[in-house]
Amino acid sequence: MLSKNKERIENIDLLRGVAIIFIVLYHYTAHYSPDYLFRSDNWTSGISKHLWVGVDIFFILSGYCIAMTIFQSQNYIEFLMRRFARIYPAYVFCALITLTFYSLFDLPGREVDWYTGFMNLIFANFVPGLNFKYIDGVYWMLIVELKFYIFFGIIYFFFKNLNKSIITWVIFSIFLNIVILFDDNIFVTITSISPHANWFLVGLIIFSLKEKKLLMYFLTILFVIINIIVNERFNGYELPFILIVFLIWLVLKLKLNFRLSLISKIGLISFSWYLLHHSIGIIIIREINKLGAENLSVIIAIISTLLMAICSFKFIETPMKKIVVSWYMKNIKKINPKYL
Repeated sequence: MLSKNKERIENIDLLRGVAIIFIVLYHYTAHYSPDYLFRSDNWTSGISKHLWVGVDIFFILSGYCIAMTIFQSQNYIEFLMRRFARIYPAYVFCALITLTFYSLFDLPGREVDWYTGFMNLIFANFVPGLNFKYIDGVYWMLIVELKFYIFFGIIYFFFKNLNKSIITWVIFSIFLNIVILFDDNIFVTITSISPHANWFLVGLIIFSLKEKKLLMYFLTILFVIINIIVNERFNGYELPFILIVFLIWLVLKLKLNFRLSLISKIGLISFSWYLLHHSIGIIIIREINKLGAENLSVIIAIISTLLMAICSFKFIETPMKKIVVSWYMKNIKKINPKYL
C-alpha cells in the first residue's frame, strides 16, 4: 500500500509539473506582445499560445486530490484549516516578494500598490462589491480554488458521503452553467467559479469511478466532450484538449509512472512557482531584454523564479503548513473535538 501511495503521489506531481511548465512557457513566450517585453522579434509558436491549458489540468488535479484527501479531516473546520495551512503562508510570502518587485521595477498596467496588496492578503475580494485588482493577474486561479474548497467542503460534510457530494456538485455545476448563459454578473461570488467547476468535477469523478461502472465512464466522457465543445476558448482545438483530459485520466487511474523525476520534483513546488513566476518573471524578461540579452531573458526568468519557488517551498510552504496544522490540533481542536 505504501508503494502504491507513493506512486500515486509521484504521478500527481508529474502532472502538476507538466501543468506549471505549460503555464510558465505560455506567459513567457505567448501571452505578451514583443513590444511589451522589449523584444525585437515575435518568436512565439502556435503551440505555446494554447499552453494555458495547464490551468485546467490544475483544476482537474485539485478535484482529484480533494476527493482523495478530504477523508483525512473529521469536520468542515478542520478541512478548511488544512487548506488554509497549505495555501496561505506561501501566498503571503510570494505576494510580498511580488509587491517588492513592483516597488523596484516597472510593469505597466500590472502593478498594484501596497494597500491593494494588503486587501488581497485579507481576501477582501470575497466581499461582494469589493473588486480589488489582484496582486498578480494569475492569482485569480487561487480565488477559484478557495471557492471550490469552501463550497465542496460544505457539500461533503453535509452528506458525509463522497458519491452524494459529487452528484450534488454535478447539479451545482449545471446550475452555474445555466446562470452564466443569461447573466454572468449574477451572484458573482458564486458564478465566478464556473466554468472551472466542471473541471473540478472531472477530477472528482476520475477518483470516484469504479472499474465496472461502465455507464459512469460513458457519462463522464460525454460530460468532458460537451464541456470542451461548448467552451469558447477551446474553439478549433477541441480534439487536442479531449486527448489531454483522456491522458490525465489514464495517468491517474492506471497509476502510470514515467520515471520523469525532474518534472515530478517541479510539480512538488508547482504552487509556489505558480505564485512567483508571472509578474516577477515578466519583469526579469523586460529588464534583461532592455540590456539586449534577448536570447537569455526567458532562461534567466525561469531559473530565477524556480529558485525562488524552491526557497518558498522549503522554508515557508512546507514548515508553515506543519506549524499551522500542529497549532490547530493542540490549541483549537482540543477545546471541543466533536465540532472542531
